[in-house]
Amino acid sequence: MPHLYPYIGPPALLHAWDERSQRHIIRTIADVDQWVATQPTSRHKQHLTASFIIDPKATLWIADQRSEHVACARGDHVLAAGEITFIFEARLLVSCELTNQSTGYCPEPSTWSVVQPVLDQIGLPHAGGWATSYDFRRCPACDMINLIKDQ
Repeated sequence: MPHLYPYIGPPALLHAWDERSQRHIIRTIADVDQWVATQPTSRHKQHLTASFIIDPKATLWIADQRSEHVACARGDHVLAAGEITFIFEARLLVSCELTNQSTGYCPEPSTWSVVQPVLDQIGLPHAGGWATSYDFRRCPACDMINLIKDQ
């Protein structure tokens, strides 16, 4: 059974969202196209990055990259979280690159085993693993979350 990650980021952000916080459900590639159409200057970009979460029902949600994962998750636990970059050529989606970078949820690199089947079910093209994966550690002295890169 997959692990559910609770929000462990700054407590003030846990309640800094409301039902109007923008997020978009992704069930098909057409849903990605609809989200892209809402993004400023999206018609000329080859790469668009969003925050993503996979909710407890294994549903993919995305939100603006500058938004908090906890807002995208509506404060709920997640199966996975991070950033997703949609890569386009001639306005056609050709690939997705993903990371598990979410300091609010600190998902382990092993969450790829949850992410991949969701992407495959939607039909989103991907490389078969994280573009970059991160480990997270909490400092016992100050309780600060540290993002570990390159060991």
